[in-house]
Amino acid sequence: MSSIKTWLLLLVVVLMCATSPARACFFCSCGVSELHIDGSDEGSDEESVPSAYRTQGSGWGTTSSGYSGIGNPAILTWSIVPDGTTLPRGVSEPASDSNLIEFLDGLHHGGESPGGDDYTQRAWWGLMNSAFERWSQVAGLTFNYEPEDDGASMPTNRGVLGTRGDHRIGGHYIDGDVRPSNLAYNYFPSYSDMVIDTSEAGIFGNSEQNYLRFRNTLTHEIGHGLGLAHLESVDTTDDDDDHVFGTFLMEPTLSVNFDGPQFDDILGIQRLYGDVYEKDGGNDTASTATSLGALAFGAKLMIGTDADDQYVAYTDVDFVSIDDNSDVDFFRFTIDAPMQISLLLEPKGPTYLEGAQGSADNGRQDLLDTSALGDLSLALLAMDGSTTIELQNTFGLGLDEWIEEVTLTDPGEYFVRIGSTTNAAQMYQLSVISVPEPASLAILSAGLLGIVRWRRRRA
Repeated sequence: MSSIKTWLLLLVVVLMCATSPARACFFCSCGVSELHIDGSDEGSDEESVPSAYRTQGSGWGTTSSGYSGIGNPAILTWSIVPDGTTLPRGVSEPASDSNLIEFLDGLHHGGESPGGDDYTQRAWWGLMNSAFERWSQVAGLTFNYEPEDDGASMPTNRGVLGTRGDHRIGGHYIDGDVRPSNLAYNYFPSYSDMVIDTSEAGIFGNSEQNYLRFRNTLTHEIGHGLGLAHLESVDTTDDDDDHVFGTFLMEPTLSVNFDGPQFDDILGIQRLYGDVYEKDGGNDTASTATSLGALAFGAKLMIGTDADDQYVAYTDVDFVSIDDNSDVDFFRFTIDAPMQISLLLEPKGPTYLEGAQGSADNGRQDLLDTSALGDLSLALLAMDGSTTIELQNTFGLGLDEWIEEVTLTDPGEYFVRIGSTTNAAQMYQLSVISVPEPASLAILSAGLLGIVRWRRRRA
């Protein structure tokens, strides 16, 4: 076995209860193979949902900014505990004072300046903030930095506006620069505090890919603070059955094969908080429908175009989903002349091996088709936002729904409504298509028919 595989196989995780009533998740790593440096080469509490993601409870309920609840958006704050705040025993380390600010100042230029207690002016603050912002870009989450933190004990004090954040970050010695080791741990909602190992200067001070090791560690731990638990996804080599990790962010080992949340991570977080369009009142009614814009003759409007692959680039943000059978999404589009249109609704998602923590070792991984988690419905609505022009809910899990060649005689604004009969999160892609001239109409119809036949064969 190569030394690279040996190092990767040593990466292990410890998931256990802390001494406080809150539960903590520990993120462990023994380093990252240089071969993969550029990316080139506990189970769910929701037994009724498919195992496409692993959640710990239902995420945040009441935050310092208001009520959330599963499938609903959440506004959360985060803060940095002052150095000198006592951090309790979390895994095997003794209780001691946080020294995170001093640690990060030592890793980055600037030392104690600029800004004094205004940490937003520190060189490292932007890295920390970007981890929270990335979750906000792919789900119904809004994170606001809380500049105040009163140094109250962790993790038993909840967030209070103007006093401390919902998510609080501190750091002290955990287990040193040993391999394998615990890089950090984080508590689940509603005490979502994070403790970072400040003895890991080699990991967190590595500047490659804009401090990717530090950012992925933070983003992983924030995922726990939002309610995501560990999962494992097995990659097997051609010559043996030894497994390596590095497919999804919420696996229990640090990886630099990607930057930030990957497909399964995003699907899980949208189950808990909905997609980005649930923010600011959501799009659950015609009056709050998401605008797709103006449909030009012979053109197409699309949304949900990034949900095909399990690998997610840092710039990918176009993910839409129905988070359960009570969710509904409304979209609107305009036409400026009579037009014949077609709608195509495609459930989206890759297929991959997945299991709870420990499943990679015990062989209990399942091949999961994330395009077949929800049975979606599609409706075209008139300009009043309530009258149904056509409704389609003909096919089942993993199959497209479409509305073909409807003539809209009046210019104006029309609506599309999407729902589901399944209590699970399902990513999708919606296309609103202006049907071409009659000479091209047969080509479009044949294309749509081909999609339907292919979906039927696959099912």
